[in-house]
Amino acid sequence: MVASLLDEGDWQRLFAEDADLPAGLGAGFDERVVEYPWLFSRGLHGRVLDAGSVLNHRHVLERGLAAVDQLTITTLAPERLAFHSMGVSYVYADLRELPFRDDWFDEIVCLSTLEHVGMDNTTYGADAPRAVDPGGEASRALRELLRVVRPGGRIHLSVPFGRREDHGWFRQLDRADVDALFDGAGVTDRTEAIFLHTPTGWRRASAADAATATYNSTSDRADDLAVAARAVLCATVVA
Repeated sequence: MVASLLDEGDWQRLFAEDADLPAGLGAGFDERVVEYPWLFSRGLHGRVLDAGSVLNHRHVLERGLAAVDQLTITTLAPERLAFHSMGVSYVYADLRELPFRDDWFDEIVCLSTLEHVGMDNTTYGADAPRAVDPGGEASRALRELLRVVRPGGRIHLSVPFGRREDHGWFRQLDRADVDALFDGAGVTDRTEAIFLHTPTGWRRASAADAATATYNSTSDRADDLAVAARAVLCATVVA
């Protein structure tokens, strides 16, 4: 489904123009069916950093690499699959202490990642204990992303959104959490889009519409067909 959405120009235009999404889009599928088309509709270009390794899938890279000059993926530890032969560079680091010089990247991608910063990341190969203030640590990571993107460059990010929830290895953010994330990083220029899962598919929503959304952390589809986040907030930050 993701591949077909990324191949269709009409879908790209719907996401780029902030248009309503047709009924039936991705019912019973996770938030990637809106995150990836939203991201690709931003028009990635130049030197790009994937902070969190969400692009590290062949069907995504095959559709995204042609638009960029260089892609670097950074995550905590090596993953089972790597695509060196496609020209992708891999750097293993904590987002709060990135080994890149100031103003190096034109664009940064950070989908479904900041909610894990400062949490229990043993499943991702980290042995550091959970931080006392994960929200503050997420802002610290975003400040690092702002440091390594050039002035006027963009950071495209997403987080699970709705009712505030703590799942141990990640947080779901509410409106106050999102505002604190951006304020703590000194963000002054951003645009947002919120997508909400319903039994008839994903649709655009307001923050108020999604305020009570919960996360399905079980291994089964819920009665409303949700398999993970029921709402996701996507934002583009301009440095």
